[in-house]
Amino acid sequence: MKLESKAKQYAEALFNVANQSSSEKAVRNSLTLVNSAIKASPEFRAFLFSKRITEIQKATAVKEALGVKCHPIVSEFIGLITDQNLVKLFSLIEKSYIKIFEKKLNYLTVIAHVSSELSERESEGLKESLESSLGKSMELSVEVDPNLIGGIKLRVGNKFMDASIQNQLESMRQSLLKA
Repeated sequence: MKLESKAKQYAEALFNVANQSSSEKAVRNSLTLVNSAIKASPEFRAFLFSKRITEIQKATAVKEALGVKCHPIVSEFIGLITDQNLVKLFSLIEKSYIKIFEKKLNYLTVIAHVSSELSERESEGLKESLESSLGKSMELSVEVDPNLIGGIKLRVGNKFMDASIQNQLESMRQSLLKA
């Protein structure tokens, strides 16, 4: 079985279990956390690859190491995976899960790049405006980019929208050069 199709099957199963307990978002965040730990720590990877440690011991160790940050569904799931290509598989599972999560829950992740810090009220206003425009619920993270003169740059899923003053000035410059 191809690794991608195996990852999709695992992601579907994880989503179905998470959906039954209304913990879809917590499972998504836990998958991201564990995937980051797998990539960052060679010791953690070696631990997960070890044949001397049982699946139950792995699940228990992950629960203890990551504590409440990792949802029990994900820590139990780790104990079930016995694939040789675990690092790649887990990365693919996370990506597949996020796609399923966003599709089934009509959800987006949006990153807004702004020139200066937004107040909580401004952030909420931006989020509400984007949700009503896009017709989806979303998670908005705001990052300050000191290189921006003003305006905003948005990353909505895999799409980029640039409404920065810098981009508008560049557009004006291009149109003046053509004239």
